[in-house]
This record gives sequence, C-alpha cells and structure tokens, in this order.
Amino acid sequence: MIIYEQEDSFIMIKQDDHARISGIFAQSWKNDYFYGMDLKDDVVLAISEHDRGWIEADEWPLWNNEKDKPYSFIDHPMKLKTVIYKKGIDEVECMSKYASLLCSLHFISFLQKEVDPLAKEFVADERKRLQYLFKDLGVKGNIDMENLFMYHLKILKFCDNLSLYICLNKPGVEKADEHPFFRNGFPEAFPFANDQPIHAHWTDLETVELSHSPLSKQLQVYLPFKEVKKEEIILNGLLKAYAETPETIRKVTF
Repeated sequence: MIIYEQEDSFIMIKQDDHARISGIFAQSWKNDYFYGMDLKDDVVLAISEHDRGWIEADEWPLWNNEKDKPYSFIDHPMKLKTVIYKKGIDEVECMSKYASLLCSLHFISFLQKEVDPLAKEFVADERKRLQYLFKDLGVKGNIDMENLFMYHLKILKFCDNLSLYICLNKPGVEKADEHPFFRNGFPEAFPFANDQPIHAHWTDLETVELSHSPLSKQLQVYLPFKEVKKEEIILNGLLKAYAETPETIRKVTF
C-alpha cells in the first residue's frame, strides 16, 4: 500500500494501480529521448508490472500497532516485503527476462544497504539472478548494453517516482509542503534536461507540470484510491473499514 495520513483519514493506494500509471508514462516517453527502441516494449512491461507482487497483499492491508497506522510500502515488515518482491520479479521473468532484470536491480537498490538478515538474503539471491540474466541476455561485458540497461533502469525509477508524486502529495500542494521525497526534484538526471534534476509541481487541483518533460504529449491519468476514515477503523478494524470504503478516481493531467 501507498499511504499518506490526513487529519481524519488515510489515503490508501494499491501498489499495482500506481505501477500501471508508471507504465503509461513510460509508454508516452518521447522517442528522441528513448535509447534502444527495440527494447521499449520490455522496458514498458517492467515499469507497468514492477509492483505486481503486491497485488494479493494489498487486498489485505496490515495495521502497524507501533505507529498506530496502516503499514505502507516503506515500513512493511521485511519478512513479507522480500517475499512480495521476489514473487513479482519471478512473475515478470516469465513475461520478459530483460524486464525482470530491470525489476530485480530496482528492488536490490532499495534493500542493498539494509542490515536486516532477510534483506541481505534477498539481495544475495537477486544478485545471483542478475549474474544469470546479464550473461543470458548478452549484457555482461558489453559496455554499450550495460550503459543502455542503466539508462532504462533510470527511466523505470523516474516513472516510478513521478507516479509516486501524485500518490504521496495532496493535489494542489505548495512546493514547500510536498512529501520530502520530491521537494528538491527527482533524483534521476537525463541529458534532455541538461543532467539537472527535473521538478514537478501542482498548478491546480488536477494538473502537474514538469520543469523538463520526457512525455511526447499531454497525458491524463486516473488514479484509484480509497479515503479510509480513522473513525471507521476504530469501529470496525482496518480490513472491514478498507473493504467497505468506496473507491475514488483522481484525474491528473501532465
């Protein structure tokens, strides 16, 4: 779950719904800014499917007793998180080895500095996957392919972050009040933006502008979410409150 807290409620967004929007950004990436066009379908697949491991888990959100709020993807228990990551990467590998290579390194980057033994075990296992896939796909030892792969990984991370931007921020929020992830721009730098951070900001309640846009056209995306009232959670528990809360669709234009 992607979650941000409001005074009387939690905004709760399924990871796979967020990832599908990431994939729309990738599909709409300008051809002039996309290197390795013969691999674009695999890259778009990786970005669209990178959170598919969460599909089942997000039907059963968990309550964090220590923080008195639902677990989010940030603080989800490591034992479950690593299983979810592996499940998703395994499923993507059945669709495209190149896509799974991108997803694997994406998740390794989240956990490679963790001291938790389960995180270390996950990273070690995924590095074995990387060795096999790099060799199988002819990436290892091919400098051009290695550079292309890292560029595609950067696109994945940017599209992921751009989708998270509309998930973790209240529409219309002032720049100074944005989620800390985004106040200084996105960490991924691209030649088309002079290798400088790209900044997003809300111009109104339905529109986001980018300082440099990789998108080939104006886009409208539709983000499903639930606003689960804290009072309902107290009365009925998280699972019942979540299940009975109607879904809302947020339209955002880029």
